[in-house]
Amino acid sequence: MEIHQLLYFVAVAETGGFSRAAQRCAVSQPSLSQQIIKLEHELGQSLFERLGRTIRLTTAGQALLPQAQQLLAQWRSIKQHVSDSVEQHVCRLALGIIPTIAQHFFPHGSAAFQQHYPRTTLTIVEHTTSQLLIQLIDYSLDLIIASAPIEHPLLQIESLFHEPLLVALPTTHAYAQRSALQLNDLYHMPLLALHDDHCLSQQVDAFCYEQHLEPQIVGRFTNLATIQRCVAAGLGMAFVPQSLAQTEPHPNVVYRRLVEAQPHRRIVAAWHHQRPPSNSVLALLKTNLVQSQKAEIKSQNS
Repeated sequence: MEIHQLLYFVAVAETGGFSRAAQRCAVSQPSLSQQIIKLEHELGQSLFERLGRTIRLTTAGQALLPQAQQLLAQWRSIKQHVSDSVEQHVCRLALGIIPTIAQHFFPHGSAAFQQHYPRTTLTIVEHTTSQLLIQLIDYSLDLIIASAPIEHPLLQIESLFHEPLLVALPTTHAYAQRSALQLNDLYHMPLLALHDDHCLSQQVDAFCYEQHLEPQIVGRFTNLATIQRCVAAGLGMAFVPQSLAQTEPHPNVVYRRLVEAQPHRRIVAAWHHQRPPSNSVLALLKTNLVQSQKAEIKSQNS
């Protein structure tokens, strides 16, 4: 027994005919009649007496009608409750975000999301991309915000925005007075970088390879704050996200663009293809987490 069969049965009983019931249910009359027949076979009882062009309920049909009407009323109530809950963002959302984004992008976006959707329970997990992907694939997370490339047959990806990478130098460096740098300026500079399991490190390595740069890596670290302090101490240069220079610049560090080739990273959202974003997830992507940072990056580029 299926809901649409009960819908058709009640429609026939209330309208008094198969043709009018089919119009009410927006289906063809043969389809509606076929489902009524299937329902009768399942119950082992005839539900209607067909007397020429008129029909009337059998004893079994009379017994079924109030029960079917009650079940349909409950079904509609359940549908409405679920719809209202989704519209009001009554749910749980587990979000994964990589450290180099979480530190500078997320606090404001998280606060804005909770302000607009206070009935959503938001859980945040900060980790490297590889670890977040594992949790996303096994359904421990609903969504991750990370840096491309992310490739997996079970995932769907949506680009959010591009963020430039800047060259961080100590204020005492000879190039600190320049407004921009050339690629040639970087050839013999010592490089400070994140560990290899960070996607930002992989992007910097790829950029250096593409531009035929062979920097001497003098240190790998777990976070950008340590890298900034090492740059300020004159231990080397580093490629850092523009958001770092915007939100947490170090007083003894300058941030410069490259002229010939501008490294950047693409920020994306990713989710399991069998669990597409709910309205709450889509709403999160529209909060200041993304939109405000887009505006800041655009203003910096203009």
